[in-house]
Amino acid sequence: MRRVLAAIRWYLRELTGGAEYDHYVERYRRLHPEEPVLSRRDFERQRCDRRDDNPTASCC
Repeated sequence: MRRVLAAIRWYLRELTGGAEYDHYVERYRRLHPEEPVLSRRDFERQRCDRRDDNPTASCC
């Protein structure tokens, strides 16, 4: 049962973008080990700004 719940949680986080920060941290630390990582708040702010500047889909 735990495996099923863990799989569902993983899927939902990937689907909704909740895991994007975790992926960013892993990738950034691998590529730039000496530099500090953005805080989650700053990462989300940049992510929203990027979406606003470059919309990829819209309803209208």
